[in-house]
Amino acid sequence: MQSRYEKPPNTQSGAILIFALLFLVAITLLTVSSMRSSNIGLRMAQNEESRVAAEQGAQGVADWIISDPKTTPVIGIAGFSICTVGEANCTSNDLPVGDPDMAATVGTGKLRARVERMSPAFRPPPRMSGSSIDKFTTASFEVTATYDRADEKLGRQQVVEGVMVLVPLF
Repeated sequence: MQSRYEKPPNTQSGAILIFALLFLVAITLLTVSSMRSSNIGLRMAQNEESRVAAEQGAQGVADWIISDPKTTPVIGIAGFSICTVGEANCTSNDLPVGDPDMAATVGTGKLRARVERMSPAFRPPPRMSGSSIDKFTTASFEVTATYDRADEKLGRQQVVEGVMVLVPLF
């Protein structure tokens, strides 16, 4: 008679395969979470960059207005306003824009500016000892500059500044 060799029963049930699959799922979840976190960080950085660019654009317009004496004429009464083209509720829409690039941007509506005469019409300037300040009076203005490129996802910012112009007494 021939003896028959019997194989020992197979004791593996695939546990290592299940463990490997669970390990791969855990690594995948960690990777997806990390990618989402880095995407959120990237969006936050882009938003901050847009905010800063918009603020610099609005501040640049305000600085340009303040630096040009033609933009703060001492005419009209309190509430008299001079604005760029397209700005609503203004006494006049002919705020002079000397820079051609800025004029083009104003024409597209991305830059707007308003210079409004504040009350009272004239008032004495702040007193300083040992000066000829009493030979002047002042006119106050509020300069509002708006930079709006939100439609291009580049931010929107508005800057409001006060300006005091010295006017010599005659």
